[in-house]
Amino acid sequence: MHCHSTASQLSRLGVQRALGLPECATPPEEVYELAKRRGMDFVTITDHDTIAGALELEGCPDCFVSEELTARFAGEPQAVHVLCYGITLGDHEWLQAHSGDVEACAAYLHENGIACALAHPFFNVAAPLTRRHRRRLAELFPIWEVRNGSRAAELNMPAVVYIETRGGTGIGGSDDHAGVDIGRTFTEAPAAARTPEEFLACVMRGDAEPGGEQGSAAKWTHAAMALATRALVGADSKARSPLFPPSGDEYDRGDLGPDAAPDPAAVLKMAERVLREGAVREGRVAADIGPDDARCLLESWLVAMGLDLRGRELIAHLQADGFSHADLYRRARRIHDRRLRGAVDEGVAAVAGGDYPSAVNGLFSALLPAIPYAPSTAFLGAEKAILSGRDGERRRIALIADGIGSMHGVTHTIEQIRERGVPGFEIDVIGTDPGVDRRLPAAAELEMPFYDGMRLGVPGLPDLVETLAEGRYDLVHVTAPGPAGIAATLLGRVTGVPHLASYHTELAAYAGMRSGNDGVEALARIGLGAFYGAARTVLSPSPSADASLVELGVEQAAIERWERGVDLSRFDPVMADRDAYPGEIKVLYAGRLTREKAVDLLAESFLRAHRADPRLHLLVAGGGPEEEEMRATLGEHATFLGWLGGEDLARAYASADIFLFASSTDTYGQVILEAAASGLPVVAVAEGGPAALIENRHTGLLCRPDPDHLAGSLLQLASAPLLRRQLGTAGAYAARSRSWERSMGQLAAGYRRALDAVPAEPRQRLAQVA
Repeated sequence: MHCHSTASQLSRLGVQRALGLPECATPPEEVYELAKRRGMDFVTITDHDTIAGALELEGCPDCFVSEELTARFAGEPQAVHVLCYGITLGDHEWLQAHSGDVEACAAYLHENGIACALAHPFFNVAAPLTRRHRRRLAELFPIWEVRNGSRAAELNMPAVVYIETRGGTGIGGSDDHAGVDIGRTFTEAPAAARTPEEFLACVMRGDAEPGGEQGSAAKWTHAAMALATRALVGADSKARSPLFPPSGDEYDRGDLGPDAAPDPAAVLKMAERVLREGAVREGRVAADIGPDDARCLLESWLVAMGLDLRGRELIAHLQADGFSHADLYRRARRIHDRRLRGAVDEGVAAVAGGDYPSAVNGLFSALLPAIPYAPSTAFLGAEKAILSGRDGERRRIALIADGIGSMHGVTHTIEQIRERGVPGFEIDVIGTDPGVDRRLPAAAELEMPFYDGMRLGVPGLPDLVETLAEGRYDLVHVTAPGPAGIAATLLGRVTGVPHLASYHTELAAYAGMRSGNDGVEALARIGLGAFYGAARTVLSPSPSADASLVELGVEQAAIERWERGVDLSRFDPVMADRDAYPGEIKVLYAGRLTREKAVDLLAESFLRAHRADPRLHLLVAGGGPEEEEMRATLGEHATFLGWLGGEDLARAYASADIFLFASSTDTYGQVILEAAASGLPVVAVAEGGPAALIENRHTGLLCRPDPDHLAGSLLQLASAPLLRRQLGTAGAYAARSRSWERSMGQLAAGYRRALDAVPAEPRQRLAQVA
């Protein structure tokens, strides 16, 4: 009741025309043969605004002539597709001549007793239909297509509900364009219908039911592959127009060898155009992608999948009675996951050896089995989002988190977001670690280069795409250039969903420190510049972080402020317990014990001060790769408390006399804020985030990154209890203005600015695609 043939050859979709794909490339006789093989009693072809394909079957007694009419609301941009059954050449000519007025077409069809149905009623053929349009369509067309075989069950359901609640008849059709799923979705009428005329009479009486398969993202993907196979494989795209499939056996085998490799940039562009222009039926044809790109991607996918099928063999495989779209998709996912694990391991070794191109190529090769499914999955999610409606709901944010299973500032910040929420927004934290709202399976694990013990989960591409598509998010917030963050950034570019990044860590400086290699740091800066430069808005916690972002190439106008907060009900001087820890004058450090935190400078500075004043004792709250080295250096002059949390951490702050912080690379300095809120005077290096948090000699002491200067400041505070109290009191008072409520308000403002910055034209185009 709804399928297409080569008569629907000329595609109106710009992305299909750019790739050299016709609307359909299935000959009418193959449509008929496949339908009969699948047990259909009657066959019709409903090409777009033509009956040429159906006329080729006119001599068959079990066929009738039909078309899919594109009809518009007079004087309005809205249009619909109407399936017109059992028509004559004269009917077709009249309908085409009056297709600008759907009301006139409906009247003609009813007056002449022609069976007709509204195709995929909730798909926007042109401008989105309003409630007024749908109410009128229900009056004009009592028969609706409620099971369209190319659309998922969730997309068909609104039509089912509409017909059941308002009355009417529902029918089904495959809407096949690729010659694969003809007859897998159908309409059933009583067995007494022995001729096409009797069958259509049953449909018009409402004595008919839809049956067969629903659609899926995998079905869309395989249909596109079949269409590309028919139109492109084996054809000389330079000598022959790819709109016309080669005849005979010319496309029985492909002419691309197994070494063919698609251009990643072209693949990304294809996916972007499918999502942004997948249903845009007018406009210019893109010049930056072409048939060769589509042909190469198809061949590379077949090789990656281990499918020794080309041309007619691939079509026959997709048409086989035992074939399952879901099974083939599962196979692609399994291969993708397996290859991703290998690519991660090999990529780490390649990066360690300086062979970065091999690492990138290996990763792209691992993604190939899953890449063709990503656009259709995201497109399906976008359509579901439009149908579900969002009136009155808070806007939704996907916050992508990498590596929050390790203890660091980003982990703590995300915990606060989950606990407190962001005013005016619904936040879903997404990642591979525990403690997120939507946990992605890790297809592989990546050990952080130069950082023993820190591992990042690498999500499979299908899992991330499905999660983002199903979540109906208005904005994607990436927090780090980890595997999930990078993948979400690329998906944001492809789908057109706006994305925002937040800057938390001086990763390039860390890479240089831990590797001891300036080249590694330079490469990290290039990667970070690409990652943060892709975001329309970047949230920065401090002026020093602003400067780092500008050095990476981020425009100053794209940088917005998002400071962290402190839990004032938790960190308070009243938590002090002077007998809880050893030492007459207690110096506290809290945080990771890593080279980038300058723990070597911290230890040396403390020991110099201790030699001058043995009353000093260092308390170390935290852990990390440099812990054993610190223990050996500090000996009995330090007590290592391990990682503390909750009241234990608050008690440690309030019970100490001085807080020492020697890092020059912190973008903010969360522990400084917690120490200040606890009434603890702070000695810190006057670089990075701490320089913005501490007012020198008012709320703390700022020093050069020099052990003598830091040791001198420790000794000054050790010998001056009154100064310690003055700095601690002032610091606690200043910390009151930096609550987490204020921080969440800044984050909400950043989200609003990022959403408001999205140009109106792309957002409107995306709405029309859905």
